[in-house]
Order: sequence, then structure tokens, then C-alpha cells
Amino acid sequence: MEDQLYTTTTQCKTWSFGPSTLATIRANTNAAGTRSIKRGWKRARVEASTANTPLATTPIPSNTPTPVPTPSIDPLSVPDPVTLTPTEELTLVNYYMLRMMAMSDGFGFPSSVKATACVFLSRFHLHHSVHAYHPKHLLTTILFLATKTENNYLSTAEFCKRIPKLTPEAILKYEFKIAGGIGWDFEIRHPLRGADGGIMELLSALASPNGDPGIQVLKEKLGQDPIRRVTNAAGRMKAHLTKEALVSDVYYHYTPPQIFLGALWLADKELAEGYIEWRFGENSTMGRVVKKKKKDRKGKDKVTEDDAAVEAPKAAPLAPKLIPTVIACAEMMQKAQEYEKFTVDMLKKIDKKLHQCQNPQKFLGAGSPIGIGNDVPKKPSEDGPPPEKKRKAEEDLFGGSLHGN
Repeated sequence: MEDQLYTTTTQCKTWSFGPSTLATIRANTNAAGTRSIKRGWKRARVEASTANTPLATTPIPSNTPTPVPTPSIDPLSVPDPVTLTPTEELTLVNYYMLRMMAMSDGFGFPSSVKATACVFLSRFHLHHSVHAYHPKHLLTTILFLATKTENNYLSTAEFCKRIPKLTPEAILKYEFKIAGGIGWDFEIRHPLRGADGGIMELLSALASPNGDPGIQVLKEKLGQDPIRRVTNAAGRMKAHLTKEALVSDVYYHYTPPQIFLGALWLADKELAEGYIEWRFGENSTMGRVVKKKKKDRKGKDKVTEDDAAVEAPKAAPLAPKLIPTVIACAEMMQKAQEYEKFTVDMLKKIDKKLHQCQNPQKFLGAGSPIGIGNDVPKKPSEDGPPPEKKRKAEEDLFGGSLHGN
């Protein structure tokens, strides 16, 4: 039933993709980013050529008697830089996702804030290349936006106290762009809440004295102390849900209950399999309504000709179809553990390529930077209003005056 409700949500309709579709989207985003870099470099070459500014030359030691100038290079002859591949883009995004997890933990935010922030970052870069928007410039804004989304709001002043040199203006500068980049879809359906409910249900059933045969079978599988085993598995499961599930692509491919079961499978395969069999197996009463039989005067069940209609028809068990899906989800999360093995050299190589792509002026001698975080500071217009008056007009609730002074 929960999966049926999930299919009606915006998250399912807008952010669910098959593996091939997701790969195509990332390839298209990478191609668009590559085109923007080429356009930016073309524009920078023209600016550098017009400025007639030579490339920076090697400094000549002061003790050199007769300095020989290094010949300048024609900006028009400098080739385009090597852009990032879709895999390199994803690697960079996932690295900064791990950084944002650490930042969230440093603030002491709950798991829901951390998870929402990670999903926001992933969704934004699904359609916006890192060539144009370096993820490191978006982390604080996205984390701040996640605190508001998850009702864990901090003021910008309080937020900035935790990070040196961070200003409220820097946090809010790209908030509108990020909100639009995620399609204004702020509500994230995480598997965390369903996972807590599933564990509570399991613990209650194991502690109950009733004679549920499915629970008895599960107790035998779990050993002498099933309660402790479930509790220990729950801790490991939550760790997977707040790391591997976020860095991997499972949010794009699976429903929240499937992700919960996949994380439980990683935490304790035997427990997860037993839980699925109990809830959705051959002998499960999940989804069936059983009518009570009438009693005779002696308190015994009456045997009638309509006994076939006493019990509702038994639905086909879901476990045989669900288990392969859960295993595939668990394997996808397990592969995401490779992202924790990022080498510094590999990340430096990717970041160096991106730096060259976004800063043509450093290789052409002149030109404009490309991408977010490389904004060229604009000089105040001599004809425009004074900065203080302009700031007050922008902060006016109803906007500034439409008439000139």
C-alpha cells in the first residue's frame, strides 16, 4: 500500500529514473557544461586578444644582467581545456556530498537535515554541470535550505557563527538558483521514518507472547537474543541510510520502503530475509482480511457450506518479487562505499581540470572567469544610486521607487 501511495508523489513522478535514463541525463548535462566552457573560452580569447595582454612570463632573477623577455603567446592559438567526463563530475559531486555530511554532523543536525541536503545537491547537479556550478560553493546554501525544509531552522547569523568567514550574503546569494534547480520540490520522502517504524514493529512482535507462527520461525533464525540482534542491526542499518543510500543512486531507482529493506539487508541479511518472509511471505496475513467464523452454542466453530467465503482469498505472496529488488538495492548501496576510497591525487587531478576550465584568464592572460564562485567583482556605476541607498531599496518589502530621483 505504501508503494502505491508513493507512486502518486512528485518525488516518484519527477525524480525516478531507470539506470539508462539516469546515465543519459548525466551525459546531456555534461555535454551542456562542456559547451558552456567552450563558449566561455572563445569569449575569453577575444577579450585577451583585444586587450593585447601577453601571458604571464617566468619571473627573471634580479641578478640577471641582461634579461631576455619570454615571447608572449597568441591567445587565439591556445586550445580549449580538457573538460570533465560525466564520471568525473559525479565523483566530484559525491566527494562534496561526503564533505556536506561532515559539515552537517559538525552542526549537530538530525539525520533528516543531512539526508535532505544530500538529495538537494544530487538533484541540482543532475541538471546543472559542475563546469558551471562548482559544488563547493553551494554546500552552505544547500545545508541552510535543508534546515528550513526539515523545520530545523537557524538564522543566518547563527548559521554563520559556526563557519569562519561565512557571511549571510554568501549563504543567500544562490538560494533562489538552487531552489529552482531542484524544481522547487522541497519535500523529500526518506526511508528513515519507515525504517524506524519497521524496526519498532519487529521489536514489538518479537516481544509479544502471542503464537504467531511466522514470528516463532523468525525467533529461531535470530538465535538466543533476537531483541539485541535487531537493535544492533538497526544501528548499522541507519548508518547505511545516512551514507551509502545518499551517495548512491538508490533514491532515483527505488521506493523508500525498498531502500529501508536494502539497508537492513546490508546490516543483517538473515534478519532482513526473515522479516520479509514474515511480512510478505507465503504464510503472511499482510493484505488479507480474515472473517471470524460463527460459534455454536457450545462455543465451537460452525461448519457451513459457505466456508469458502468465510476467509478472503489469499493474495499472491510479495516476498519472491521483493527479495531480488531488495538485493539489487543493497548491492547498489554497497558499491557506493567505493566513494570513501577517493584518493587525494585523483580529486586534485579532477579539481585541477575544472579550475583550468573555469579560469581561462589565467592561461590566456586576460578574459572573464566562467562559472559560479568565479564572479568578477563589478565596479559601482558612477551613474547609479549610492550603495547604501541601493541596499535600502532592495530591502524594501514592496520594492524601491519606480520613479527616478
